[in-house]
Amino acid sequence: MIKIRTNLLNPISPDKVQLLKDYTLGYENGIIKLIRPYDPNQDADGEQALDSVLIPGLIDLHTHLSQYWVRASYQPSLLPWLSQHIFPAEAKSKDPDYAQRVSNAFFQALFASGTTTAVIYTAPFKQACEIALETALHLGARALIGMTMMDTNSPPYLEQQTVQALDDSFELFERYNTRDSRIGYIFSPRFALSCSADLMKQTADFAHRHDAYIQSHISENKDEVAQVKELFGKRSYTQVYEDFGLLGSKTIMGHAIHLSGEEIDILARTNTAIAHCPESNFFLKSGEFPFAALLDKSLRIGLASDVAAGNSLSMWQQAKFASYRQSSLSLSPQRLFWHLTLGAAEALGWQERIGSLQPGKEADLCQIKLNALHALDEQLLSKLIYQSDEFRISKTIIQGNTVFQS
Repeated sequence: MIKIRTNLLNPISPDKVQLLKDYTLGYENGIIKLIRPYDPNQDADGEQALDSVLIPGLIDLHTHLSQYWVRASYQPSLLPWLSQHIFPAEAKSKDPDYAQRVSNAFFQALFASGTTTAVIYTAPFKQACEIALETALHLGARALIGMTMMDTNSPPYLEQQTVQALDDSFELFERYNTRDSRIGYIFSPRFALSCSADLMKQTADFAHRHDAYIQSHISENKDEVAQVKELFGKRSYTQVYEDFGLLGSKTIMGHAIHLSGEEIDILARTNTAIAHCPESNFFLKSGEFPFAALLDKSLRIGLASDVAAGNSLSMWQQAKFASYRQSSLSLSPQRLFWHLTLGAAEALGWQERIGSLQPGKEADLCQIKLNALHALDEQLLSKLIYQSDEFRISKTIIQGNTVFQS
């Protein structure tokens, strides 16, 4: 058994976080086996890390691997940004050498940020997605990964044939979804503007038959919303997805900014999870996330980097932006931490596996080095969120395997 003598920050609820000083956490075969106050008679053989704090590994609920090298490409509106920067960048992943390099760089940066679970889009090329999946397996990542699907209203160099997009996605699901307990396949229709009715309906039907995950974007930008409603002749963007069967307990919708009350009710009724992308929304001037309205309906919410509109894979930075982007709602450090950890695990339906420090859960851990200025008190969590650049992540562990160490 591997033991670490350290201090623990553990989410209990959206309003409560435990700070446990001088504890031993032990794990074996990828599972947390013990958490107890340090006992020199039992724990003297453990790693000594009293100058650190150990937290559950952070969870990024929505990010784009193939966009990693085009971060900070300025254009303050979603649709022009996609056309000018993102679509050309994703086209580069048609080259397998490029796809491999960006996959390696992405996962190394992900681990260095303390993120142990990510929900990932790749470029709309089967081989690029295969490379990302194989890289994740090789490096020991925990992730849901999907090939972006887009078969209409898209640049010719990215637009897929409907049948091929579906067949490629189905094959990737069959090959990878149960290959390793840390890796799953997630069906990834980009957004309603770039997906035909046939593609969305067949994707939803297959995913529901096979109990598979789905991710997409919803109501990120007002121009996008208007175009979707005109294109499909529906009352709302959310109604489009509901009518094609894409919503449900294993669906994660990114952004969800410009929603009516009726749309929020649909998302709540279908138990659809939401990935809130605060830095991305700020960067593209997309609007303010309706946090209070979604919480009022008990929607499952996790935070997300949304690289490359988000400029950093740091989930601490996303928590800070989530706070700053609320003009009136006050989000406590405890609640922000919840949406980075156990709340995000609930959005995935994985709360029994990951998201908190508890015997029996998988050992997904992030160890953070402290210094003399970082007191072990009730303000530590606030400092981690708002002064994250002053802390060094010293170790990231996924299912008991160290994937990053500084």
